[in-house]
Amino acid sequence: MSKLLDKYQGNVAKFLSGTKKMFINGEWVPSLSGKVYESINPANGEVIAKIYEGERRDVDRAVRAARSAFKGPWSTTSPATRSKLLNKLADLLELHSEEFAYLETLDGGITINFSRYGFVPSAIAHLRYYAGWATKLTGDTIPFANGGNVHAYTKREPIGVCGQITSWNIPLLGAIWKLAAPLAAGNTIILKPSQQTSLTTLLLGELIREAGFPDGTVNIVTGSGGVIGEAITSHPDIDKIGFTGSTVVGKGIMKNSSQTLKNITLELGGKSPNIIFADADIDKAIKGSFMGMFTNQGQVCMAGSRLYVEKKVYNQVTEKLVEMAQQMKVGNPLDQKTQMGPLVSKQHLETVKNYIKTAKKEGAKVLTGGNTLQGDELAGGNYLQPTILINLDENCIAVKEEIFGPVLCIMPFEDIDEVIRRANLTEYGLASGVWTKDISKAFKVVNTLEAGTVWVNNYLKSDNAIPLTGYKQSGIGAEMGYPGIEAYTKTKSVVINLD
Repeated sequence: MSKLLDKYQGNVAKFLSGTKKMFINGEWVPSLSGKVYESINPANGEVIAKIYEGERRDVDRAVRAARSAFKGPWSTTSPATRSKLLNKLADLLELHSEEFAYLETLDGGITINFSRYGFVPSAIAHLRYYAGWATKLTGDTIPFANGGNVHAYTKREPIGVCGQITSWNIPLLGAIWKLAAPLAAGNTIILKPSQQTSLTTLLLGELIREAGFPDGTVNIVTGSGGVIGEAITSHPDIDKIGFTGSTVVGKGIMKNSSQTLKNITLELGGKSPNIIFADADIDKAIKGSFMGMFTNQGQVCMAGSRLYVEKKVYNQVTEKLVEMAQQMKVGNPLDQKTQMGPLVSKQHLETVKNYIKTAKKEGAKVLTGGNTLQGDELAGGNYLQPTILINLDENCIAVKEEIFGPVLCIMPFEDIDEVIRRANLTEYGLASGVWTKDISKAFKVVNTLEAGTVWVNNYLKSDNAIPLTGYKQSGIGAEMGYPGIEAYTKTKSVVINLD
């Protein structure tokens, strides 16, 4: 661990010393069982830290703390104070941004440049965005159609105790997504980070306490998804579930939550189509599509992993993408020159490799990549070459299933109707992209693609004000924007007879 740290070694190493505890009711506590698990550095296989592993009893005490805070101090906290606390948390995160960037890279293999200039600043901005919403939640006055001296209106109220479960690929930003909107709306939280990447969420707990949130407002319980996730989603005193992860797990969460009719928001998997027409700015399309696929080692739910290229420019686009993939620097994620780091775990590396093997058996051709990388600097790490596959169609597993790794499938098409039909041949509907200079063509694609987000002449551009939603089996509800905070409120109707 220490070999990978530079001037922030002291601060990060100090945090990592000792077994990391859970954050419940404003205190750092061990799990009731005393069990621990190890956090592994994906860049070299070394143990970074030991973390207490919770179970159902730990979830129970976190829920009691959250319920007490919801009925107690948090219920009397004004919207302006909630806004102030969220801004204070943003200020503290900005003050400690370097430590968070290094820890995020150490724990998840995210390149240091992306942690430092991407995920951490995005987390800060997200907090500040929803801090602004805390004072702007309003209801409506409603004309009483039946006449009479009646005053009718609606008001928005917090849902209650929220069980928030994050994914391993964007640990810090994912945690902030699950905190900012619910807190701004007045809810309390049990936050469960991924067992693979728990550390920046735990470090965030220290800032939450320093910011001055009342005890029990935010509770962090660590452990396995199977144990803690099941306990959260089935707990009778949790009112809302927010989950980011795979569609398979999302279906299980929906089933568990149905027993008590919990409100749910699910941000699930994707197999996103990205379409390049011959009339596009080809250089821009190639660069945007490359980053839209290989950002964060392809471990992005919205990655443009199905690239459809019009036949007229298919060879040109494919050759350039292969060249870019071969020139991509894969290595130590703490090296500022590195463009792609390791996959999150050895198990996930094997999963991605098996997808490549299956694709080859189904007739796919590997134009570049497909192999693990070794060497002195890479020893023990989960490194895979950026991979490009061709000779595929929509029936191939590599095209149908979410690989969640640096594997791009490129397929040619001839006309707009064909590519729209093929792009929609998927159970997913999270994101999509289209590259063209023809505005009429762009609008036709936008209006017919079955996806919650459509990027035109860009890919992965985002803003906190733009809702993230999923069509089909890519999710339920929304994150970000006004819909993202509305999802953590319930509407109360009030009808007053004034006679």
